[in-house]
Amino acid sequence: MKIVRRDVIDDSHLEKYIPDPVIRQILARRGIKTEQDVTCKLCDIFHFKDFHDIDKASSIIADSIVNQEPILVAGDYDVDGITGTALGVRGLKDLGASDVTYYVPSRYEGGYGVSEEAVDNAIEHGVKLILTVDNGVSCKESIDYAKSRGLKVVITDHHETPEDLPLADAIVDPKLPGDKFPSKNLCGAGVLFYVLVATRACLRDRGYYEGRAVPKIGRFLDLVALGTIGDVMQLDANNRKLVKYGFERIRRGECVVGIRALASSCRVDLPSINSVSIAYDLCPRLNAPGRIKLENNPAVSLMLTDDDTEACIIARDLEMCNKRRGDYERVFLKEACEDAEKQAGNSAIVLYRSNWLVGLGGLIASRIKEKFSVPCFVFSGTGDELSGSARSVPGFSIVKILQTLSEKSPDLLIRFGGHAMAAGASIHKANFEKFKELFNEVATQSLGQPADDEILSDGSLPPNYITVAFARDLEAYGPWGNGFEEPCFDGEFTVEDVFLVANRHLKFKLRNDDGSSMNAIKLRATPNERSITKFMRVRAVYTVGINHYMGSQRLEIKISAIEPV
Repeated sequence: MKIVRRDVIDDSHLEKYIPDPVIRQILARRGIKTEQDVTCKLCDIFHFKDFHDIDKASSIIADSIVNQEPILVAGDYDVDGITGTALGVRGLKDLGASDVTYYVPSRYEGGYGVSEEAVDNAIEHGVKLILTVDNGVSCKESIDYAKSRGLKVVITDHHETPEDLPLADAIVDPKLPGDKFPSKNLCGAGVLFYVLVATRACLRDRGYYEGRAVPKIGRFLDLVALGTIGDVMQLDANNRKLVKYGFERIRRGECVVGIRALASSCRVDLPSINSVSIAYDLCPRLNAPGRIKLENNPAVSLMLTDDDTEACIIARDLEMCNKRRGDYERVFLKEACEDAEKQAGNSAIVLYRSNWLVGLGGLIASRIKEKFSVPCFVFSGTGDELSGSARSVPGFSIVKILQTLSEKSPDLLIRFGGHAMAAGASIHKANFEKFKELFNEVATQSLGQPADDEILSDGSLPPNYITVAFARDLEAYGPWGNGFEEPCFDGEFTVEDVFLVANRHLKFKLRNDDGSSMNAIKLRATPNERSITKFMRVRAVYTVGINHYMGSQRLEIKISAIEPV
């Protein structure tokens, strides 16, 4: 293991707010500078006024609400798109809209974003306004078609924007050139949240809520929190405030019925919900129907129902979908690892098999990226057009690389889009080898040779800090996640005891040099880790957390990596 300890930096600016020196140093290393960053209150989030087109978008939506026009919320099939769609439907109804429907495409049939067929269907049902969430900026043809048919279109998106934008009535996307909103890390649901807040302000200024309560859009931040974690957005200062408030609502049970049912079905304790349980328990189940070939996606229905019984039934359906997804994934991942080994040493890995499901491409790419520490593109498809999903490593923006490839070789990509760390593209089957060669070439120029995995650590933790009280304090200063990494520590220990659990995990009792001991668990232990025995001297990297169960709290030490010294 190559463990790199974070530098000790000046944290004196935080002494007034954080008395504990260990926590103060942890937060300073993660860029915490002000009291607002420490307290992480919802009232301190950025104002919506700096979004491009926000006034135009909120005015158009307000007009439709006042005139009681039918509105279609057009979302996407991933967690961000699902929660964003539910936010759109629930939020618009709360604001006063009387006729709100939604459209979420199938990954296997409708494809990404709004299609011309979806536009025709909307017109047939009398829709006057299409409001997109988590898509739109890359759907020029279908959005332009909607405009040509007389529809109003407001795009809310968070993806990188192409040069040639759709002819929508308004486009709200923090990544638009010239957009002045301070955070560029909002998820799709987060962007729509701001648009709904701006629409409420517009309606309030018009006197629409005179004599009645003004809707509270903040009550939907449980959905925004799920979308933010599900889309692996950076937890910058603004996102942390949104997610923290969303978590607080979930922990108190003040969330949509579907989240409660989903947590119950996968045995997640609501009071202990955090980024990890959402990312590894809830999100895979919301994503599962969109990844496998399923006629109807029940995930949006789960986020929209207010009936406990119905929510429990749908949550069980999602559990079955997730098990089927897991069965497929195990087979595909074994095949992918075999193919990837042949490219070991490359600066990028590009894979293709016709039998792989398109919906599992991103998961396979992520696993291969983690194993080989290089960007990975996974393609699948049986026809002339192959669909690919990519996952990247820090410092290598996939969407920018795809833009470069498109400029160098205009006929290479049929379409592409996404983020720096995750993107998608379609190519002709005949161009696969050419794409593979060019992608690896660009990666070599950008990254050089693949680097050894480095584990960033906050250093050694004094034994007297390995307590429930310290773990509780760490939890309070969260949420932790992408861009605001959970604190992890490293040290050398003697193994007092070790045993296998469920044939997958290892439970350790580790002794510190001062004679004190701690119990820890290593999930999904590797063969090398399973070879560790009693009395060995080991080096371990670990996190300190709280396990909440049935109202009780106990210390939970999770080992992320361990090896003999």
